[in-house]
Amino acid sequence: MNLETTTCISHKHLELIKVYAEKYKIPVSSFIIYFINFVVTHKIMQVKACSRLSYRPRHSGGWKRVHIMLLEHEYEFVMDVRKVYKMSLAKIIAFCIDNYLFDFINALNKEDNTDNYRCCGYTFSFYLEEGIQCCQFYWGPHPEILKKITCHPAPVTH
Repeated sequence: MNLETTTCISHKHLELIKVYAEKYKIPVSSFIIYFINFVVTHKIMQVKACSRLSYRPRHSGGWKRVHIMLLEHEYEFVMDVRKVYKMSLAKIIAFCIDNYLFDFINALNKEDNTDNYRCCGYTFSFYLEEGIQCCQFYWGPHPEILKKITCHPAPVTH
């Protein structure tokens, strides 16, 4: 099932996203999700605990409303990123473009870049640790699944 959300992106940033999405033949929504996923899995971002969500500056002008179609796991991923990094989706997108666009484009340009499923494997688990309820998010395949795959690789057939 697809979910739709709306955000605002500066005209300048939206034009960059559209140019690169077209160049790499990726839908705009997917480009945005892949880009955010790249940043949170490859770069260190400051985490702000016990604070409100921060938003892009109001009345800064030059913003375009954009509708983004997300798969269920992508929507959950975006909600987690908002909660962990305390930024609205609009601010997350602006932050990623302002700081990491060319790192992401360089990653897309690598010859071994054949990953068609850049944002897959969303799971979470709840557990108690010394009487404290904890929640752990996995923005990729669960470690137990990866252990099983590496311990029992698929047989090679010729």
